[in-house]
Amino acid sequence: MVTAAGVKEMAAEAGPIEVLMFTLRGKLAHFRQPDTTVTQGTYPFPPRPTLHGLLGAILGIDHHGPDWPRFLAGEHYLGLRLLAPVRTVCMQMSLLGKGFVSSGKNFNRLTVMEMVVAPAYRVYYAGESLDALRNKLVNRQSVFHTYLGAAFCLTFPVFEGVCAGRPVAPAEGEAVRVHTVVPQEAVARVELEAPAAYAAARGMPYHHRGDRTFSGATTVYYEINGGPLKVVLAAQPKVAYRLVALPSGEVACLW
Repeated sequence: MVTAAGVKEMAAEAGPIEVLMFTLRGKLAHFRQPDTTVTQGTYPFPPRPTLHGLLGAILGIDHHGPDWPRFLAGEHYLGLRLLAPVRTVCMQMSLLGKGFVSSGKNFNRLTVMEMVVAPAYRVYYAGESLDALRNKLVNRQSVFHTYLGAAFCLTFPVFEGVCAGRPVAPAEGEAVRVHTVVPQEAVARVELEAPAAYAAARGMPYHHRGDRTFSGATTVYYEINGGPLKVVLAAQPKVAYRLVALPSGEVACLW
């Protein structure tokens, strides 16, 4: 088995991958599952388009302007690690101004929402906006406000650093412990390992097309307490990703 301390690296000419890291914490988070209506369910962590939106908010990219499609078309690899166990609670919230439900902006509708309690995540980024993101995060700056799924779930990204990661290439059929969430399309087999508790976030949107439309969906595997996943990677993955070993000993899947 390949571990963080003894990974098989790609050919030397591939070179190290510069990886930026920052943390997201908050009291509550709500990453709306689009197929839930009466009770608005949540994903346990931000989907890929949500993370792209967070980066855009930090950099000041207008979702309705020409820079947003150019940003999405660029090279951006993201990974996410849970830093706290996934805990959720359902609560009723009074949502004002839902005119499309009834007859005016003063309509008051009690809505049941599932919320992630005390969420904490580490985000890994490798791509063409790394220097611009580093400049913003180091100075604790953001052009637009940043939040965890819903506008009332504010978060303030905390810069952790930039390091040189080493590309990892396990042999075919060889297992690797990955410390981030992993998309199903990159995995051939999940190997259960006590006392880990594995779960799957199903139907997560993959690509933001603009406005409120998305294309593609994926199932994402994770360990509910933030521990590593033991997986065998697919020989022919259906999603572009990079597996990177970091100086901290973590192995991150960036996709």
